[in-house]
Amino acid sequence: MIEAARAGAAVAMGYFTAKGPLEMVEKAPRDYQLAADVATERAIAAVLARFCPEAGISGEEGTSERAGTGSGRFIIDPIDGTSNFAFRIPFFAQVISYIEAGGIVSGIVYDPVRNEMFVAEKGRGAYLNGNRLPPLAAVSPDRSVIGVGLPIPGQVRNVSAEQYQAALSAVCETAAVTRRLGSAALAVAYVAAGRHHACFEDGLDVLDYLASALMVRECGGLVTDFHGVEQNGDGAVLAGVPGLHDWLVRQFAG
Repeated sequence: MIEAARAGAAVAMGYFTAKGPLEMVEKAPRDYQLAADVATERAIAAVLARFCPEAGISGEEGTSERAGTGSGRFIIDPIDGTSNFAFRIPFFAQVISYIEAGGIVSGIVYDPVRNEMFVAEKGRGAYLNGNRLPPLAAVSPDRSVIGVGLPIPGQVRNVSAEQYQAALSAVCETAAVTRRLGSAALAVAYVAAGRHHACFEDGLDVLDYLASALMVRECGGLVTDFHGVEQNGDGAVLAGVPGLHDWLVRQFAG
């Protein structure tokens, strides 16, 4: 998976650093697909298929689907943070999750700009560039760094728009720092790394965050929806350290 992520990153960075405009298709309002997405996904899938020919493969762009003969499946988000990538904002990642029996077993989030490789295996911890990430420490809301989602119209579905805006306002008025980074995978991985104490966003796909969620859980954090129900599917994601996570759930309950 590490080799596959690096192979995809090499392709993505070739597009990102090339001169001239990036070829862009708007699949839906504010939802972009690039030639780089497709090429990166194919590069990642080719490596995974070579090392694990029995595993199934699913990708966001749908160009590398494999049924597989085994029980496991790789899920690929070739460029998480496509909007950043499209406008050459250097914050995006290659994301690979490996699932068996419906649950995630291992995950990779690779930031090629900073050469940061986040890795997690279920029951074996989470790592950044080979160094094990320590258990997450508690923090009070007023000393916290929280990654926030700024939704586009129609993105908020797990709670009412009014509840979401109330929670967002409470966070902005209380937290020491708030950030909106543009890559859900990295935002959640940053919780595991202690760079965020929490983050939240609605309308996410398992492609976006599942690998990062494993990292947070391996470090003792929580990943749920806005109601505090453990999250492993599409929809709302609230990741955070214990205590602060509970405080955030209460904000959405209002």
